[in-house]
Amino acid sequence: MLPMKTLLRNKILVIFLYFLGSFALILPLWLHINTAYNHTLSNIAFHLAALKYEFHITKTDIHGKEIVFHIQNSTPIKDFRERERIINANITLDAASVTFNVPMTLALLLSLALSFQAPRRHKIALVAKSMLLLFLLHLLTLYIIALSTLIQSSDNSALMHFYLNRFYLPQEFIFNFASMLNGYAARFEPFLLGIFVWWMLQNMKKPLPSTTTPLPKL
Repeated sequence: MLPMKTLLRNKILVIFLYFLGSFALILPLWLHINTAYNHTLSNIAFHLAALKYEFHITKTDIHGKEIVFHIQNSTPIKDFRERERIINANITLDAASVTFNVPMTLALLLSLALSFQAPRRHKIALVAKSMLLLFLLHLLTLYIIALSTLIQSSDNSALMHFYLNRFYLPQEFIFNFASMLNGYAARFEPFLLGIFVWWMLQNMKKPLPSTTTPLPKL
């Protein structure tokens, strides 16, 4: 029987080899679809933010990796002379700073799933659940960044400031949360999701408790 250190070293080697193979397959695919994914993610996140703060998007421009949203207030407002005012603003989002670690994250998820012994359908369900969590993390990060960018746009417009102040806006919290997510979430997502998948796979290996009732002694 091989010693524990040798078994652990072999396990790590297998995971590493699976990781290299998965990364080599995922990276070209990601380079092909990442622009579409980033644009879709940006559109969903900003539409949610615009809906919350009563803006409608009049036009969308794509400049490379960035998307520029042209917005206008959907709720009419009037100045002190009772003249109706229209707010026009341009908000730029770049999802690439949030999603750059996707190939590494997916490669790590696949390498862990392939390395552990568990029913195939359970592993497929676990990878799908992990990818959903990854998407939701990206969506949350871009949503908070969109809110932060909207608030910052009010610094140069008294009208925008008045319009946004109709809602409760914890500005410092949103700024700090956006900075934390933008600075750390993408960098640590492979490790966070990797720990989640490893923990779930370990639980799959544990035998289920017996549900049979012992017979009474005669």
